[in-house]
Amino acid sequence: MKKVLFAVAATGFAASAFAQSNVTIYGSLDAGVAYINNLGGGSVTRLDQGTMQPDRIGFRGSEDLGGNLKANFQLETGFYTDTGSQPTAGKLFNRYSTVGLSGDFGAVVMGHMPDIVFDYVGKLSNGYQLTNWYLFHPGNLDSLANTYQSDNAVRYTTPTWSGFQASAMYGFGEVAGDSGNGRNISTGATYTNGPLRAAFAYSKLNNRAAGYAGAFLSSVGLGTAATVFNSLTTTAGGIGYTIGNVRLNTDYTQVKIALPTGRTPKQKNFDLGAAWRYATADTLNVGYSLSKLEGARWNTVSLSNVHALSKRTELYAQVAYQRAGGDAKFAVMNGTGAGGATGVSGGSGQMVTTLGMHHSF
Repeated sequence: MKKVLFAVAATGFAASAFAQSNVTIYGSLDAGVAYINNLGGGSVTRLDQGTMQPDRIGFRGSEDLGGNLKANFQLETGFYTDTGSQPTAGKLFNRYSTVGLSGDFGAVVMGHMPDIVFDYVGKLSNGYQLTNWYLFHPGNLDSLANTYQSDNAVRYTTPTWSGFQASAMYGFGEVAGDSGNGRNISTGATYTNGPLRAAFAYSKLNNRAAGYAGAFLSSVGLGTAATVFNSLTTTAGGIGYTIGNVRLNTDYTQVKIALPTGRTPKQKNFDLGAAWRYATADTLNVGYSLSKLEGARWNTVSLSNVHALSKRTELYAQVAYQRAGGDAKFAVMNGTGAGGATGVSGGSGQMVTTLGMHHSF
């Protein structure tokens, strides 16, 4: 990351005070050539964006207010490297737009941000740990990928006590006469002790647009791309552990989907992954995921190698294969659709291979 430091001096009538501020400019660009079979009646070779990490640019800063109190902000926007366009029209800072205070009491932030399920358990998922967008669960209903953020939200995070930290977030629906309409609630806790990290999180999101989940639910006859859920209730937990040069991760999520039709199906997801740094510049990633929705199921396996050219630049080769079973007739992988959206395959199996490059700053 590149840091830009600013020093600001202010002079009063009786004394002068000095406040230290800093702003970090950071970002990520990722592009690769992908081959996807069994899509739209055939196969396609295309340039994909953000497969290893989402394309984004952000600004993060703080001001020392004295007495261990700081003012903080974060602005982050996502984009597509292959086209230069934004994934969310009309939102310049579509990933983060927050301001807050931190100190001995912990931290309070306000604004536009993802929920705590993503922040705590999402970072222990195969999609995040094995750096492959295609590995997030069908439809991303559990929000392990940062494709949905809460507006008008306030979040409190405790200080860290002996490796333990907790957070709670409330997103105001701001609908006159109906405080529950559009309201988002999430909470969670993490514990870190040396090579061990464990996390638990819960969220309930009211009146959330289906987004990536629309095509997925349609593939099993449960909705359309225009669906707005009455609510999504997610319970999630995950564990990460490092042994020498091997990093292990696992997580489990359960999502109760309250549909406008009155149906309340549940999606259950399980990940198991391993990343082995077998050479100074090379890491081999292996993963398995199982997703279930009523009588439908999807098994996904993955293999990839990441070669570091430097601390900020990497080359990667990835392959992911998904197989639908039970009541599921179609493989449904995030990212195979247009613009990185969820796509529905032409049959029960689908494979995606990618050769790409990732650069961070």
